[in-house]
Amino acid sequence: MGVLDKLKPATSVHQVFIIEKDETTFPQKAPRYTPLFRSPLKDHEHNRPNHHHRHHKHGDVSPEVIHLTDHNAKDSPSAKLLQDEDEAEAEDEKLTEGEPHLVRARKTSVVQLFYDLFFVANLTTFTSRHEINDANSLRSYIGFFVILWATWFQVAKYDVRFGNDSAFERLCKALQFGVMVGFAVTGPSFNATIEPDTGDGQQNLRIYQTLTLILMASRAILGAQHLAVYFWLKDYPKARVPLLAHVATGFGSALIFLALFFSFSPSIEGNTGKGIIGWYITLGVEAIFILLVSGQVRFMSFRHTPMVERLGLLTLIILGEGVIGLTQAVDKVSHTLQFSPDIIGQIIAAVGIIYAIWMLYYDQTEKKRVGRVRQELWSILHFPFHICILLVVEGQATLTVWRKIIDVTDPLYNSNAFNSPLFNDPPFDNTTIDGTVLKGFVDQFNQSLQDVFNNFSPPSNLIPNDISDALNVIADDKGNVTMLYDNVSEILFSAFVEVCAGFGIETPKHSGTGQTTGANANSQIDLVNIFYTVFTYFFAAAGLTLILLTLLLRLGRRERYRTEMVAMAMRYLVGIGLALLALMNLPSLVDADNGGAISVYLFSAWMLPTVLICYVIVVIVDNVVANHIRKKYMKWRSKSYGVAV
Repeated sequence: MGVLDKLKPATSVHQVFIIEKDETTFPQKAPRYTPLFRSPLKDHEHNRPNHHHRHHKHGDVSPEVIHLTDHNAKDSPSAKLLQDEDEAEAEDEKLTEGEPHLVRARKTSVVQLFYDLFFVANLTTFTSRHEINDANSLRSYIGFFVILWATWFQVAKYDVRFGNDSAFERLCKALQFGVMVGFAVTGPSFNATIEPDTGDGQQNLRIYQTLTLILMASRAILGAQHLAVYFWLKDYPKARVPLLAHVATGFGSALIFLALFFSFSPSIEGNTGKGIIGWYITLGVEAIFILLVSGQVRFMSFRHTPMVERLGLLTLIILGEGVIGLTQAVDKVSHTLQFSPDIIGQIIAAVGIIYAIWMLYYDQTEKKRVGRVRQELWSILHFPFHICILLVVEGQATLTVWRKIIDVTDPLYNSNAFNSPLFNDPPFDNTTIDGTVLKGFVDQFNQSLQDVFNNFSPPSNLIPNDISDALNVIADDKGNVTMLYDNVSEILFSAFVEVCAGFGIETPKHSGTGQTTGANANSQIDLVNIFYTVFTYFFAAAGLTLILLTLLLRLGRRERYRTEMVAMAMRYLVGIGLALLALMNLPSLVDADNGGAISVYLFSAWMLPTVLICYVIVVIVDNVVANHIRKKYMKWRSKSYGVAV
């Protein structure tokens, strides 16, 4: 007596089938066995003869009532499972003669999730060791992420199409874990400068060589995996060329990386930059080539694979990286346990931005499968999308710390000491300063300094002691006003640099020296320039995130509604507006004396709330439009079938 013999119709208005469970129908599972190799081909023994009768594997469906016509039952897990199987089999039926029928996993496997943990560990380690404080560090950050993401994407593409459980696959996965460990070793010292002959140039060369060998090994592993699949599918005429193209791409990329290894030799001058460029050209060409090949062959497409789920989980991991960065920023600003209203507002805005990105992405992710080409474009667009998310979450963490620095130094820069006649009505240069007026200024200025350092514990007492010595020099010196201004400015610069260092913000290393500048005017300029850089990439990435979310929605949506174009237009407009804010940092728009509008905005508390308000507006518009479409659908269904949804 089989499963179909156990199906009993129930006395209901709707057609109902009840699957009865007994020991003969659902026997205990045999011990798990892992073969040396496993075929990726679908077992035709379990193919269904028609749409209405299906042979389930033992244990696939739990005993439950499945209403085939009732709307509520269509949302049950078993009904969705059967619907997925229907769609997958319908896709198999579209395969032309000579194309193999492959086993398609419905969900991401545990070992694939385990591999993703190595990705997030690499990303967290690299982010914690690399602050984005200038153009070079931004290039290094993006450069390493490109390498990490491209490798993950190549492995994920193989896993969702051909991955299975065998001893060979487990060995390859262990080697891929080793590749990720290699990235973790090289990541903290990675610096994507094309001039490694300066500073720590020799160390950079060793990092480049090691990373090149790691990339070579990862592509050789992928080539071997595709070669194993080829031996299973070589009897299918239309599978040979695409699989051989994948094999050639894997081993070809490995050989190219091996050749690039020698470009990082210390004896070869001038080739280091070309070798780095060669990395990214190779990564880009192999990704595009594989996608082009996959788009031409139906059995190798991403349809009815867990690729959507894999990319969704990776997006969640990257958003989690933002949460980690935010908690680290909160830890930095909370060491005094004093939270001003603007700091609380920054934290709320930062959390809201991450939450809004999550809603905008997951609420609109299409659960149904779309066309092959569109799904491949949808998949590859996650690369710039993930970069933008990283820049947004890292930027908002830095800007939160920046707001705390402004709060700490505000009593000093807005000290009542500057109400002294020395500053309100300054005498001419080379004029002797009145001793009484000078003493009053020094006392008030010293009190402001004490207020700063009482509310903030500096990393060392060296700078505060130097500031006290400088104040004593000012008090004892009845020199001219120019000298007074110079001494006061130096004290302000020193205090600002010390506060920034206390919050983990340091000046970037300057090319050719490997050293940071001292506590002087140049250091303050360098530190402020860090936040100008953060301001620029934060708003550019925030705007591009919305634009890319719109493109993902456009590519991933099977049905399109005219009303939905309103929501898409809103996303485009808001995204472009946010990105244009980054142009405030253009030299032509920056005032040489006071910094212009960007200076006022940068020293305000409205940067993160601006992005949050824009994102919330988009979320609201999305939901209003979705509700409008839902009402139209309910009205149409009620009119057509006489039932409400």
